[in-house]
Amino acid sequence: MDFDVFICGAGPVGLIIAYQLKRMGISVYLAEKVQESGNVKHGRAGAISPRTMELLDQLNLADPLMQQGFVCKSTSTFKDGQKVLDHGWDFVAKIKDTAFDFILHLRQVYTERIFRKALESVGQRIREGSRLVDFSVTDSVDDHGSRYTVILENFDGSTTLVNARYIIGTDGGSSTVRKLAGIKFLGDSTPLEWVRLDAVVATNMPDSRVGPVSIISPNHGNVLWAPMDHGRTRIGFRCSPQMRQRYESGIGLTEVTFEAIQALKPFELTVKSVDWWTIYRVGHRLAEHYFASPAITPRSGGSHDALAATDNTSGIFIAGDAAHTHSSGTAQGMNVGIQDAANLSWKLAGVIKGWFDPKVLVTYESERRPAAATVIKLDESIASVMSGEVPKAYPGIQKDPSTIFHELLDTNAQMTVGLDVPYQVEGLLNRSHFSTCTIMPGERAPDVSFCKPGSLDPIRLYTIMQNTGRFWIVTFVQSPTIQQASVLERYARCMTDFNEKCGPLCDYATIIAGEALSVTDALAGCEPPGNAYFDIDEGAASERYGIDPQKGEIVVIRPDGVVGFACPLDRFHDLERYFGAFVLTRGI
Repeated sequence: MDFDVFICGAGPVGLIIAYQLKRMGISVYLAEKVQESGNVKHGRAGAISPRTMELLDQLNLADPLMQQGFVCKSTSTFKDGQKVLDHGWDFVAKIKDTAFDFILHLRQVYTERIFRKALESVGQRIREGSRLVDFSVTDSVDDHGSRYTVILENFDGSTTLVNARYIIGTDGGSSTVRKLAGIKFLGDSTPLEWVRLDAVVATNMPDSRVGPVSIISPNHGNVLWAPMDHGRTRIGFRCSPQMRQRYESGIGLTEVTFEAIQALKPFELTVKSVDWWTIYRVGHRLAEHYFASPAITPRSGGSHDALAATDNTSGIFIAGDAAHTHSSGTAQGMNVGIQDAANLSWKLAGVIKGWFDPKVLVTYESERRPAAATVIKLDESIASVMSGEVPKAYPGIQKDPSTIFHELLDTNAQMTVGLDVPYQVEGLLNRSHFSTCTIMPGERAPDVSFCKPGSLDPIRLYTIMQNTGRFWIVTFVQSPTIQQASVLERYARCMTDFNEKCGPLCDYATIIAGEALSVTDALAGCEPPGNAYFDIDEGAASERYGIDPQKGEIVVIRPDGVVGFACPLDRFHDLERYFGAFVLTRGI
């Protein structure tokens, strides 16, 4: 069987990559070693951040998630039974600059069901009960372009061989793909252990079903209380060495339930039923590479040579927990993984289609690995303070860990929720240029609002900017002068020619500051590139991008909602130079 991409692991990250690639016309073989993995009951990831919601909204997945999740817009912190201000998770109430100004609590089993339903809608199958055993690499490329033969062992004992051009490992922290590719997983475990349980509970604690609660406990660290979907609550606390000593014969559900009751004191807690519980050791690990080129000669024992960036026409990628692991302290694991998926999918699809130079694939690692490294560095401190300890990054400082916890979250709030994770400006996808736009290349494109012509119904940029693997060229203008109208007319003609060369790569939108009865009247008789919208709120959309609409500005937004390039309207010819750096027009 020949496929463009083989994906190992059907968790949230693997599901989203498969969904995006399938929507973009790429053939995918998605294997999952667990039989009936969709029936795993509860636990695992449980919070979806604003940036992740934006990315999923571009895939039409935000609405079904919000139908089931618990929306968190406020938080509380308690110490000795009294509410404490300016502590804990209060940054949640300060989330701004997004329509998704909240944290959505939804346990992973429900998130995966929604993703699986989306996969079914595009005709993508999941091969469950198929375990990756090994893969081989060939010097030659067959008619399909495959260089890998993947060997799978099925639950019934049979073997399946799959030929693919690319392999993606989304198979968790113990990733088989990463090990077979010979990619080192740098880092280690900490002495810290945490308890997590999802339960139906009753309590007299205030705000128990309002938002996340932080409880400063003398014996259980910074206790997490998180109202979840379907009336459940997630409780988390430290499993200290003293707790281990109390239960020398082992810790089971009875002991975990008792400790949860103790952790919540002086409030009362009744645990009616438990869906899931775990004790895990906190670790911080980051893959040395996110991409490995084909190894011509596999090493003995089934391992393969790692990164050799000279050949990107096929290769191995890792994403999600296969590439980075850390604590659940700020609920970043699945979120960072889905952001990996959004970054990788359009690049890989474009290369397979022949749209992009394969060197585009190198930017997946150069953009996403530093983002994960930043998360891990912060989490090293977060994990310590949530365990009631002063982090190593604060040597000699005599400060309450709960105070440090609040400072860390408050200082890093926008990064923690994914809204401030800029990529480096470089010479390929994120190119700086003379521009009035204050959103730098590599930064998230703000999700501004404007209005439809005629009805003036409000609509958001991300609503029209669906992720189909194409770039968006957004033009900000105002009713032009005669001279500006001439520039606009030449720009429109140029876009017609440009569209013939790069049509499948780009969609277009025009944002007009002000309001008019006719789009063409507002543009002095010119036809806008793409659909036009009115920015009637005193030019608020243009202002958010730092643009003077009287001068006109063109902003190129990548398929993953990141600004790639911007230039003044009268420099529209620079668009060809930007796209010319990585677009293969012969593949269009």
